[in-house]
Amino acid sequence: MKSKFLILIAVFGICGIIARSQTLSPTVISSSGGFFTSGSAMLSTTVAEMTMVQTFQAGSNFLTQGFQQPEDLSVGIVEIPVVSGDILIYPNPNSGSFTLSFNNNDNLQSSIRIFNLAGQVVMEKQVSQLAGLNTVNFDISAYSQGMYILELASTNAKGEKNISYHKINLVY
Repeated sequence: MKSKFLILIAVFGICGIIARSQTLSPTVISSSGGFFTSGSAMLSTTVAEMTMVQTFQAGSNFLTQGFQQPEDLSVGIVEIPVVSGDILIYPNPNSGSFTLSFNNNDNLQSSIRIFNLAGQVVMEKQVSQLAGLNTVNFDISAYSQGMYILELASTNAKGEKNISYHKINLVY
């Protein structure tokens, strides 16, 4: 008798949950957005909602294909200028134009190559560096947005080679 009573309570509990879940009214919980309704239409918006969202209504039933982002989230890393020894790349991130600045004690011959993340060389420059401050301007605005790697390879008069790598963020 006790087990039949527990089964009966469980069945009524499940039926109550199912009935309650079918009676929810449309609401939007969002830090940016809202829910608007009139006699013939309704509109629900959130930040970063898909552009193609379809909603079908039949009586009091709604079917929405798509999704809504429940919170206004942003993820990012604030980058400070990269200083490696006497090497400075600015601005970084940039929209395609940036400057490479570096100091030398000797006159050097250098090769500067920019790689995409697939390892392909997208730009190459040969520069003669003088003793003191050197600057080289770049324009890679023709390339797609993303991260690139700058390789600075220098060879001094003794034949010693020095290579350094630096990250460049290209954003539009």
